[in-house]
Amino acid sequence: MRKSILLLPAPAILLMTVLVSSCSNDTGHVAVGSGTRYVNNAGGPQTVKLPDGSHVVLMDGTTIVVSKGFGKEDRDVEIDGQGLFVVQAPGMGSKPFVVHTGNLIIQVLDTTGAGGSAGSGAGGSVAGTGGWDARFAVEAVRKQPGEESDLLDGKLRVTKSYHSDTDNEPEVLGAGDMVMINREIDLMEKEKMTGPEEDKVKEKYHIADK
Repeated sequence: MRKSILLLPAPAILLMTVLVSSCSNDTGHVAVGSGTRYVNNAGGPQTVKLPDGSHVVLMDGTTIVVSKGFGKEDRDVEIDGQGLFVVQAPGMGSKPFVVHTGNLIIQVLDTTGAGGSAGSGAGGSVAGTGGWDARFAVEAVRKQPGEESDLLDGKLRVTKSYHSDTDNEPEVLGAGDMVMINREIDLMEKEKMTGPEEDKVKEKYHIADK
């Protein structure tokens, strides 16, 4: 049986935003720009397209913050809630794609996925992205006692977002791996997802593999 993961609330990481957006009664696709704070208030999952062609399937009530320098200085996104990231392969000279949560820094190392067309999630597939190459789910609700990331395709490096007195070593995840963190006891663990656990992630985000 999985251990319960507990953590302490952490302050927001990305503070520089220029726009606050919310949506109601619309579960279609939404495009956001650099420096945007977006809250999914649609009442269900919603697909949000990022400036680099990547997209995130956000669960209801989830907030993302796109860095002010996204696409130029970095490709950093902060999430508070639950979402599935479908990361576009970077072009020449592109910055690495990085997701910040309250306790984790998740960096995409390899965008070589098993699929060659846009992934499908809640709200349908995203057209014109050029295909997906890395997919991973993040559960990081600041008001709840737990953070977890589940990698379906690609390769990730996951590190603690805070200094640890016991262990600051990163975990490198391959497809099928998951990582959980407990900041209260300063513990981060990497495990292999079971088949049912992976199926649960895919079912949650309505993923239909080709």
